[in-house]
Amino acid sequence: MADDRKLADIIQKGQEGQVVLLGFPCDAGVEINGGRVGARHGPEKFRSCMRRYGTVDNPEVNIDLSGIRIADAGDIPADLPLEASHTALTEKTASIIQNGGIPFVVGGGNDQSYSNACALLDAKPDIPVGVINIDAHLDVRPLIDGQAHSGSPFRLLLEDPRFSGSQFIEFAAQGSQVSREHARYVKEKKAQIIWFSEVARIDAAAGAFRGALGRLAWECDSLFVSFDLDSIRASEAPGVSCPGIMGLRAKEAFEMAFAAGAHPKVHLFDLSEYNPIIEEELTGRLAVGIFYHFCLGVASRRKVAS
Repeated sequence: MADDRKLADIIQKGQEGQVVLLGFPCDAGVEINGGRVGARHGPEKFRSCMRRYGTVDNPEVNIDLSGIRIADAGDIPADLPLEASHTALTEKTASIIQNGGIPFVVGGGNDQSYSNACALLDAKPDIPVGVINIDAHLDVRPLIDGQAHSGSPFRLLLEDPRFSGSQFIEFAAQGSQVSREHARYVKEKKAQIIWFSEVARIDAAAGAFRGALGRLAWECDSLFVSFDLDSIRASEAPGVSCPGIMGLRAKEAFEMAFAAGAHPKVHLFDLSEYNPIIEEELTGRLAVGIFYHFCLGVASRRKVAS
């Protein structure tokens, strides 16, 4: 209806936008890591959910998304071998960044995150890059038979000579899902772990996240936020490969997405592990809500500037 447009109504095809949606319909990395497959259907179901969610002109926060251009660049081809899909993702994401857009990449498995980080490092080779991984896990597992997988993206990043571990933050990690060896590895790389127990108090997570963004922004000129949906409690995000009983709340996820979108140095955001085979509607609406609030945040940049 003309008086109640939804987010999907204003998204244009292509990659000419301030925010550019890109799908990574691949979960081969999840399978290699021993997880439950199905996240390859995430981008398709995400777009389906988007048709029913997200008022364009939001009267509660007084932000009108029609003030920014949002584009949909489609998907990385689903029939590529894993290594080729990672390469194609890096190239496409880097192209969007170089064209002035902010990629919002929907997976697929979390192995996408190293490819996306590489895209930002390639697109902005002469400036310091900071990364925040919002996740119940650290994802610094070694490769398996030489193959990258959903548990290895941030080990690959921390081993990349273009990146400094001091500019990496693991946010909302849970000790019950993290080995001591992996925590030791992260700390040896001079990275920071902000444990879930540190942000589990009511209304503490969003503030802590904004503080983490601010700390990285002080040292870095370009930021990448990676959001694994399994960081959200299973009662609100059951459709993931590895749901957790404890975790962030949807409200906190939306506030963090808005904060990331609003921050002028955030140039890349990815969302991983939406698995509609396990559960489609609740988790799908949550995933779209994160995208929606990120877009609201980006639109607020324009509002502040004007």
